[in-house]
Amino acid sequence: MPSPNMPTLDTAAVYPGMCLLEGTNISEGRGTTRPFEIFGAPFIDAEKLCTALDALKLPGVFFRKNYFQPTFQKFAGRLCGGAQMHVIDRERFEPFKTGIEIIQAIRSLYPDQFAWKQPPYEYETEKLPIEILLGSPINQFF
Repeated sequence: MPSPNMPTLDTAAVYPGMCLLEGTNISEGRGTTRPFEIFGAPFIDAEKLCTALDALKLPGVFFRKNYFQPTFQKFAGRLCGGAQMHVIDRERFEPFKTGIEIIQAIRSLYPDQFAWKQPPYEYETEKLPIEILLGSPINQFF
């Protein structure tokens, strides 16, 4: 395990896109046994989200509705609705694009609840955390 939050090869496969959730108010699954594979928030309807994500027909991945309760980090101790990602074809799977599409879907379904995390983040006190994670201004992607 290169990190306590990267317990499996599956986690490593999804991390390049799912780490983007760190720049939002959506749980990236820290505090569960499947960080970065499981994601969601208390305001998310798991079935509605998975229907929207499956309709995108993203290559190499499917989404299973999921409810989870993180033991730490975002929403610790609260029931979250969301999804678990299952990479079924690592050759076709596009982790960064998938992460962007997940954020877009959640923003579209829950515009009043979704939020970008505000600074500070790591060493940066002015830029939005999502811009640090993207390596670019937010308007290039969203």
